[in-house]
Amino acid sequence: MSMRESRAALTVVRPAAGSGLGFFSWAREMGEAVRSAILPPRFPQDLPRGQGQTVLMIPGFLAGDWTMNRLREFLLGLDYRVVYAGVALNLGPTKRLIPQLEHAVEKVFADTGAPIIVIGQSLGGVFARGLAHRHPDKIAHVVTLCSPIHFPIATPLEGIANLLAPLHDPAVLDLQNEIVRTPPVPVTAIYSKSDGIVDWRSCLQDEAESCVNVEVSGAHTTIGSNPDAQRAIALALARSKPGSAAASADAGD
Repeated sequence: MSMRESRAALTVVRPAAGSGLGFFSWAREMGEAVRSAILPPRFPQDLPRGQGQTVLMIPGFLAGDWTMNRLREFLLGLDYRVVYAGVALNLGPTKRLIPQLEHAVEKVFADTGAPIIVIGQSLGGVFARGLAHRHPDKIAHVVTLCSPIHFPIATPLEGIANLLAPLHDPAVLDLQNEIVRTPPVPVTAIYSKSDGIVDWRSCLQDEAESCVNVEVSGAHTTIGSNPDAQRAIALALARSKPGSAAASADAGD
């Protein structure tokens, strides 16, 4: 086993027996993804609207920008400006991807002239937390969607992750401690106990006044098109509106 593979093995592990994660949970997730793609979107209504803030979206592992289309459509309908990170396929923390995300934050911030919102799905949320640590002046709020932040991560995708380990930058894999630490910006962590890809407990952050966990029910792969998750996102972002009072409704309602 190479050094890169051994580091990946410390980061991602095979789910334990009885965890509820495995081939069947993965198959269930794939079924939900197909079902979500076929059915028309059901966007929640009567939510606070944005004020033109810019949202940068980062897709999850083995996913691309297009997998967040439903969430983009929802946020556009609430008057947010939505920008993709330009990820065709997220293969993990490669030497090319991390600088690309850094550049996206810097460019979008320069274009807007104001701190931006970053929403990351699964591994995309892990990257979003790291970006918040390095660019707190450019990021106003981070939302993570079923994003595991406690290592090692148990997942049925362990075999694929280890297969791709030679592509990963060892320096990035060493940033696990940074990802777990509370970022210096507000963070809303949305998780689901019916997650079939990662153990939902690994998605929980240490709560603080500006960092909260919000539970919804639904699949890992379709969390961005989940109406309950979309409602939680809209309420969380309402709290970070410039110059506005905090929303009275709780993000979990």
